[in-house]
This record gives sequence, C-alpha cells and structure tokens, in this order.
Amino acid sequence: MPKPKVKRKPGHQIPTTRISVVVVDGSKILLVRHRKGNRQYWVLPGGRLEYGETFQECGVRELKEETGLDVEIENFLFLSEAIAPDRSRHIVNIYLRARVTGGTMKLGNEPVLAGVDFVPLEELSRITLFPPIGQSILESLPDKAKDGIIYLGNLWV
Repeated sequence: MPKPKVKRKPGHQIPTTRISVVVVDGSKILLVRHRKGNRQYWVLPGGRLEYGETFQECGVRELKEETGLDVEIENFLFLSEAIAPDRSRHIVNIYLRARVTGGTMKLGNEPVLAGVDFVPLEELSRITLFPPIGQSILESLPDKAKDGIIYLGNLWV
C-alpha cells in the first residue's frame, strides 16, 4: 500500500505534543472553552510541551496558566494522536489525571480562551469536546483506570 503524501506546514517537521489534564471533582470535570472565529468548544486544560519540560511540569504549568489552579499530577491516563486527513497537522495527546491542591479559579489571558468551569460529568456526552474523549474519560471513572499508563520517567543516563 503506498504511503500517503505528507503535507507539512512550514516549520513543522515533528508532531506537536499536547499535554491534557483531567481534573474530576466529585461529579464535575474541569474544562476550558476555546473560541476560534465564530466557533466555541470545550477542551481539557493543557497545552504544548516545551523543550526540556517533563509531561508533569507541562501539565502543572498549563493548568495554572489557563485556570489559575494549582494541581498535583496523580498518574497518566491515555495517549492518542490527531492527524489531519491531509497530513498537515499531527498532534500527540498525552492525558494526565490530577487533583487540585490550591489556587483560585480564573480564566487565563490567552486569546483563544473563552471560559473555564467545572462541568457536570453527565454533560460530556452532550457538549462539543475536542478531542472527542468524553466517553473514554467516563469509562476511566471512578477507578477503572486507577493505575493508568505506567510512566518510566526521564531515563537519560
């Protein structure tokens, strides 16, 4: 089978790595609303992994920047990819579970952010969530994926 022709955006030679943080408090999940043009949709708090940053450091930083909350990462949950049909974008998504340890919830000042809230878990099946992992999150609760993915840490020797 022939390999699909890859169209890369200038400067994109490797996939983007995005860290997403799942914070569930009782029967609610922390989400941020993004606005792009006339479209609005929900995402898990998180963002692009920076060079030299661990997954956990990125999750803690991004959550603080977007929501004002301090968190402690508990474990890894999922791993997924998002590849545009024309191969112009490739995102590796790493999902971490965390719990709030402090801070005050407030919307960060990134232009794409339109809101932050703890949304009832039952809304996950009705809202527009990107990537569409609402069902996977529900299936991981309360303890079905308690151990998550085993993370071996930074193995640089």
